[in-house]
Order: sequence, then structure tokens, then C-alpha cells
Amino acid sequence: MTDPTDFEEKQHEPGPSSMGQSADNSPRIQSSSGVGKDQLLSILDASPNGVLVTDTRGRVEMFNPAFRVLLNLAPGTSTGKALTDYVTDEGLIHLITDIATGCYDENIKIPSYSFSVSKDKYLLARVQPFSDSANRCLGTIVYITDISAIKMLDRLKTEFVAKVSHELRSPLATIHEQIALVMSDLAGSLPESDEHLLSRAREKTQGLIALIGDLLDLSRIESGISSQPPREIVLDELLDNIVSFLRTRAEAKDQLIEFIRPETPVPSLIADPLALESIFGNLITNAINYTQDGGNIRIRLESNGENVRVSVEDNGFGIEERHRDRIFERFFRIKNAKTRYITGTGLGLSIVKTLMDAIGGSITVKSAFEKGSIFMVTFPKTMIPS
Repeated sequence: MTDPTDFEEKQHEPGPSSMGQSADNSPRIQSSSGVGKDQLLSILDASPNGVLVTDTRGRVEMFNPAFRVLLNLAPGTSTGKALTDYVTDEGLIHLITDIATGCYDENIKIPSYSFSVSKDKYLLARVQPFSDSANRCLGTIVYITDISAIKMLDRLKTEFVAKVSHELRSPLATIHEQIALVMSDLAGSLPESDEHLLSRAREKTQGLIALIGDLLDLSRIESGISSQPPREIVLDELLDNIVSFLRTRAEAKDQLIEFIRPETPVPSLIADPLALESIFGNLITNAINYTQDGGNIRIRLESNGENVRVSVEDNGFGIEERHRDRIFERFFRIKNAKTRYITGTGLGLSIVKTLMDAIGGSITVKSAFEKGSIFMVTFPKTMIPS
């Protein structure tokens, strides 16, 4: 397998927010000497986005007028009370509390959180811890943005894609079956050129059916619809089943695929089992597809005590640096001499990224062109049963 030090890493998550870098490269606000405390407070007051500051116990120390309006708080609401007096959404309360008490380490992205305060009003919260010069955590800063218009457009787009995909799937399946029937009934009696055309038509309709299936999956994920209710999942058992299922495909290419079990027990996760199957299945299938015959694929499961990580490593084609920023885009597929004949919808990695975002996890990629790739997904502590 490829030496991990050969890889260049691309983390597909934004890092901690900062407004500048000080001389020692620590993230600090940069401003001219003439900007004082009163001016900074005036800027916060004028901001169209809500800002909330809490201490490490979750007590509210400050909020601006936009926060009061966005959260529908009564005029004259004062600071100094518990977070639950200002925020009613339990998920956001838990997220702020977890961050204030240090549940998220530096290796995992702190997820944004969307919630609604009324039927047609949707908000997006981004939460960051803040610390003093000695790196002692002082509390959290919460940024609130109104995303109601974006949510409406997303809902219309999702409904349109789902309706069109649903209407196309049945007739395409019928066409695919009829082509297969014609090929079966006329086997050996058709000219070679006609058999080739029918075979290509069957492959293309199968590709369209797969594409429609992936589009429906994406629509379901973006709508927040779970395939199954979340339950406790033993990851090594799930991964072992997925690897066993896909081993036949790997062996058809003379590839060695192995699941490396952790030396110490890894915590279970509370999750939608079909979502995890989709994440791992897409990553392992991609590794098989984009690794040459006779290549090696390794799946590792590990935990650092805070988070659970799964990596899928191959010694395949790798990803050129110019493509790494685009591999999670919908329908993006790398086309070169080695990959041009690989079939697929271009939605697999997009589905993985969307699912990981939805559960508050992260995905990172290390890749060296013509040496291989490592995809790693990290699940947050909040998914581990208490």
C-alpha cells in the first residue's frame, strides 16, 4: 500500500473562523488602532445576523438586536439568564452546551445547525468556542443567519427532482426489461452489430436507472427523511458485512480487499443503518472501481476516545490536485485514459458528503496521483451512546 506520508491532504470542511492572523499565526481579529470597544459594539448592533455569546456554563452574556428579532424574543429581554430562556430548540441547546464544555476536539469540524422558529422561518446557527490568550475556553459565540428563502428554493428544487425522477424510473425500467427480453429471445440470430447496439442500449438504460435512484436518495437526504429510525449500530459488524458483500466485485478484478479490525473495542453509533450502509458502500465501491486490477484496498475502523473514524485506502489511480476540490460536486467524474470506461452516476461521493454533513461528521481525502487515495470519515462524539 502507499505510504501515507506520500499523500497530500484535502480537508473538505471549513476550519475555525478567524478575521485575520497575528504575527505568531494565531487567529486574532485584525483592526486599526482607532477601532475601540464602542465601535465594535456598534458594528454588532448593526449586523443583520444574530450574535449570541455564552460562558462555559451556558449562561448568556451578550446578544445583539438581530438575534432578538430572529429568535422572536420580547423587546427588553435582558442577558444573564440560562441559555434555555432564549433558545427553545433542544438540538441547538445541546450543540452549544457540548462546545462550551469541550466535547468537540480540533480534529473534527463543528457542524452548523439549521432549525425553525415558525412554520416558514428557518435559521442557520454556527457555533464556535472562544478563548483567552492562555488558550483557556471562555465560552461560545453563536452566529444566526436567516435561511428561509434558501430553504424554500431547496424545497422546490428537491420536490421537482423527486417528481421528475419518480416519473422517469418506471418507464425506464420497462424499457430496460424489454431490451433484455429482446436480446434473450433473439440470441444468436441477430447480426453482431445489432447485438452490440442492444447491449449498449441496455447498459445506458441501466445507468439512467441508477442515476435516478441516486437522485431520489439525495432528495430524501436533503429533505431530512430517514430511511430507518436511528438505532445502535455495531460498526465492525456492519463493515464486515459490507466488505463481504463487495468482495466478489473486488475479486473479479483480482483485488485484495481486507477489513482491518481495531485492536481495542470501538464504541457503537446511534444512526440510521441505511445511511451508514450508503456511506461505507459508496466509498468502498469507489475504491474498487478506481483501483487497477490486482490492486489492494484496506478498510480501517478506529477510535481516539472522542470520535470514531473509518478509512478506506487504496493503491489505485489517485486524484490529481486540480480535481480534489471538485470530487464532492454532483455529477463530477474524473475522465482520463484510465477512468473513461468506468461507469457511474457521479453522485456517490456527493451522497456521502451530504450524509456526513447531515449527521455532523466530516470527510477528508488524502491522495497521490497514480499512487492511491485514502478517504476518512469521522463521526462525532454526539453519535456515541452515553
